[in-house]
Amino acid sequence: MIIEDYFYEKFIENPEKGTDRIFNFLSKIHHPQKKLKNIIHVAGTNGKGSTIEFLRSCLTYNQLSSNVFTSPHLLKINERFIINDKIIDDNLLSSVIENCLHFCSDQELSFFEFITACAFELFSKNISDFNIIEVGIGGLHDPTNIISEKELSIITTISYDHEDLLGGDLEMIAEEKLGIIPNNGYVIFGPQCNSLKKIIHKNLAEKNAKGFFYEKDWLVEKDDDLIIYKDKFGRLEFNLLGLNGDYQIFNAGLCIAALRLLKQKNKISINDESIINGLKNAQLHGRLNELTGNTKSWINKSSEILIDGCHNPSAAKVISNEMIKKNNKDRKDLLIILGIKKNKNLDDFIIKFNEIAKEITFVPIEGNISSSLLDLRNKKLFKNTILKEASSLKEAIMSYSKYENSRILICGSLYLVSEALRID
Repeated sequence: MIIEDYFYEKFIENPEKGTDRIFNFLSKIHHPQKKLKNIIHVAGTNGKGSTIEFLRSCLTYNQLSSNVFTSPHLLKINERFIINDKIIDDNLLSSVIENCLHFCSDQELSFFEFITACAFELFSKNISDFNIIEVGIGGLHDPTNIISEKELSIITTISYDHEDLLGGDLEMIAEEKLGIIPNNGYVIFGPQCNSLKKIIHKNLAEKNAKGFFYEKDWLVEKDDDLIIYKDKFGRLEFNLLGLNGDYQIFNAGLCIAALRLLKQKNKISINDESIINGLKNAQLHGRLNELTGNTKSWINKSSEILIDGCHNPSAAKVISNEMIKKNNKDRKDLLIILGIKKNKNLDDFIIKFNEIAKEITFVPIEGNISSSLLDLRNKKLFKNTILKEASSLKEAIMSYSKYENSRILICGSLYLVSEALRID
């Protein structure tokens, strides 16, 4: 579906925190969110999209349907809405947008609030076995948190991100993310920093909620090429995930823990074969994928181009570790093309690639205020890495054409990943 620029001008650009606006709007369309059942709500800093795709794929292989709402999109807004396991078609999406716009005054909602309301309306009219909803930013004040009745919450690892909106302190960020936990709810937790244990348990106690924790209640690890998951219900072994990167085993573990909890609650009947097939067949763009289209002709035949939407320091650390592992198996020079928003913590992000990248090229992100080489405060730390700039993504890729046997990584923003997919 093509949306013109003027569409976005209808909405509040920098909304204040809170769910009052979306609640008031939803009352106009008869609160579709209250009609939804079997809701899985997913928050955290990194890994939300991957965890959701693993879940959706496993449920599909178990003959269960899912409606899914995620953000942002890479190429088309349709990607944000999966209705009964299929990306929404243009006609249905246009219909729900036009219907909701009929009730929406200019500057009444933010864009994300509006499409969240559209998702609730769509889900209420297209019944599925499960409704899986990703938090936009934070949790407590996020528009998706207007939902009170949840079958299950999932909170991936909490780390620094969106400090300008959530606060510069990790505990403040955690309070926002933990805000999705409902009273008497069930929560699956990914690996968490030890310093957050106290605040996590405080939140659970205040809401009389039950937490299921990595290492304490479930564990996933890799032994050579074998991935091993363990919990009180037993052991599950498999050797293949549909999403690239060893870090995906933690997202797969969250998925398995969630499915086993749903099984314990008699919400689903699922066997290990369905889970293994679901994990193996999950697919998601922008997570350490290789570009194989037009851009391949712009570089040396011995080189490769990877894309990843990592955009905060913790994600950069994960991807830098993946680059080291790849280099141990297949040695290539690492060349990075970096496009990152101005409000991000640039130094903490880029330092994760120091010493392992031969070159880092800064590029602007279309439609965003981007960081440049001038914004990097500690250039002197990069003694063995060349730092430079290019005026566009294509120019940056072309500048690496002279290198043989290189691994080009495009990262720093999902917006940059989106541009890479479009030009490929």
